[in-house]
Amino acid sequence: MIKIKKSAILCLALLASTFYAVAQQDAQYSQYMFNSLVINPAYAGYKSTLNLSALHRSQWVGVDGAPQTQSLVLDGSFASDKVGLALSIVNDKIGLQRQSNAYLNYAYKLKVSETGTLAFGLGLGMGQFVLDNGDAHFDDPSDGNFAGGKLSFIVPDARVGIHYSTQKFYAGFSATNLLTGAVNYSTAAKNLVIKQGQHFFLTAGYLVDVNDFLKFKPSFLLKEDTKGPSNLDINNFFLLGEKVWLGVSYRTSLNLWKKNVAQGNVKAGDAIVGMAEIYAGKSLRIGYAYDYSVSGLRGFDNGSHEISIGYTFGQRKEYSILSPRYF
Repeated sequence: MIKIKKSAILCLALLASTFYAVAQQDAQYSQYMFNSLVINPAYAGYKSTLNLSALHRSQWVGVDGAPQTQSLVLDGSFASDKVGLALSIVNDKIGLQRQSNAYLNYAYKLKVSETGTLAFGLGLGMGQFVLDNGDAHFDDPSDGNFAGGKLSFIVPDARVGIHYSTQKFYAGFSATNLLTGAVNYSTAAKNLVIKQGQHFFLTAGYLVDVNDFLKFKPSFLLKEDTKGPSNLDINNFFLLGEKVWLGVSYRTSLNLWKKNVAQGNVKAGDAIVGMAEIYAGKSLRIGYAYDYSVSGLRGFDNGSHEISIGYTFGQRKEYSILSPRYF
């Protein structure tokens, strides 16, 4: 009886996770606050240096078909620090579905006060959506609802954003998947339609000087796609001696307004995240995050692991190392 109960809970959790993955098509990140370009094109050139960052995320380790995400971002500042340019590449795989996106991002920065900068961003690129049934096993191979082989679609895409920052505060809003519309695999699987809906991100954070050695940075990120449950990240970080970030985040699903969402009692997005970022010198950054599920998947997966690395080329002497690293 206990085994049957656990199996039922696991099935319910996976169903909720599948809904979450379809409704929330954008890749999940935990370390976005250290490189907001993955969610906002207006962040391009924010650090006023040439930066390269890479990330790998293994979500819900131990669950077959769980998401695997990789990202690569190169960005810099040009035209006397008035323009930011960036190339961002993301690959995300869940189950039989794989999504790859590449964007060229442009940000124009306006100095609106002595310490405040307002940036407007635009990202243009392409998205490839792949459905690979080659490794799938069906009870009835003759079922016409599913066809073997691989289907691939390439579509144009755009995203926009706005980002405001000072040395102690930042806020941003962005919208993604503006052109992709619906990617429909129904030509080969008439009961399967996967849509790439628009996503909206609202974020803000503040820096508090506790003392000369310790700084505190609370922040939040609200993620919305208007069809699935809203998602909220609440983050609290401490900076130790300008070298090490240590923090914890709580990620939860919530209903900001009434939606036609049948998610039952399982909230696949709920997790507690522990993170650390270490600066090995002035140019190299290494980060790690561990997500512990507090949803219906708890007890069936081994958490989520996320590793990131960043490198700054030729840091300008006129820019303090402190300000760019706060946000």
